[in-house]
Amino acid sequence: MAGEALKELVHVATSSEYAEVGGSHNQKGIEFQRHWGLMRMFELAEAGQTDFLVLFEAIQDIAVLDSTTSPTAIAVYQVKKKDRKEWGWGELTGLHAPSAKAKPLDGVKGSPIGKLYETVSAITTIASSGRFLSNAGCDVPLANGQNAAVHASVPLSVLADAQRELLTSGLVTLHAGGGSGPDLSKIFFERTDLPVNSPGPHVVGIAHGFLAKRSPRHAGQAQSLVESLLTKIAPLGARTEPCADFDEVKARHGYSLAEFSAALGELEKIPDVIELLTAWVAQLSNEGMDFLELTRMQVAAASIYQRQVMGTVSSAETALAHDCDAYLSKVEPSAKLLPFFDEAYEALTPNHSDFRKAEILAHFALRAITKCAAQT
Repeated sequence: MAGEALKELVHVATSSEYAEVGGSHNQKGIEFQRHWGLMRMFELAEAGQTDFLVLFEAIQDIAVLDSTTSPTAIAVYQVKKKDRKEWGWGELTGLHAPSAKAKPLDGVKGSPIGKLYETVSAITTIASSGRFLSNAGCDVPLANGQNAAVHASVPLSVLADAQRELLTSGLVTLHAGGGSGPDLSKIFFERTDLPVNSPGPHVVGIAHGFLAKRSPRHAGQAQSLVESLLTKIAPLGARTEPCADFDEVKARHGYSLAEFSAALGELEKIPDVIELLTAWVAQLSNEGMDFLELTRMQVAAASIYQRQVMGTVSSAETALAHDCDAYLSKVEPSAKLLPFFDEAYEALTPNHSDFRKAEILAHFALRAITKCAAQT
């Protein structure tokens, strides 16, 4: 079953018939999608989801699977920003307003709802749903007299009779070989509070709340975590050539719960090391290290950690960290830290002359603290 489902998902992801990638999105629209995808990861993790895989620009704009290896459900999203007004019936469905006089139904095929419906209908081996999600509501009447625009999520099966019947007639034209009629309960209008013009602070707030519950001591790192995750998400979907199998789909387009958790794990190491660095700096100051040199070392250490969180460590930095570890494997800190640092600098600088003294000392301090912490 899992194998058939994965083959079907690859087919849908690689077929131009179901494509909704790129399009006319400007950079603001792309950033809106990425931030919403990241926000959804925090929501799933906080809800206790045991696994997930978020695909960017593979199956419509974003698709969320409940497993990286054996999915049983998929939610397919078109994530669209709107700068003004709400979404109208014609924009959403490509159909005319309901009236007594019959009008053409062929516009539904290229519409947002038509594309979602075709994609969801093509996925038959696992449970599937389609969701048109935006910062703006959908101005469509409901059967209970309300309007879809006031709801965060509403299935199209509860639209007003005239709209539901017209949409059903339109979607029937998309069926190649008959079969059962459209199941509108699988397609939703959804609205998000994520702002279009400044999504970053909103997602940082979500991350802060998540970290405050999971690990309060690390909540102050929310912005660094969001920036790091966005950096990792950004390249997903950049390659547009067809994927040969589901592993390629995951590698090029996906971000999993395991990767999300690993990023959290790396972040949670940072405050502990920084707290210890503060104690080491105080000791070095007591032993007479120059104040300006100490300050430069602390600034360098902060920059190093920022690059580590962002995943932008250079090969030269990796080599320096490796040499720090090699040096530390041969020596142990003495009762006095200052001679320990001076000797390490003399040993490391010949092979890393492109680094400033403060950078070498910062790398060494962080590696030494990490080693000490690992031994406790």
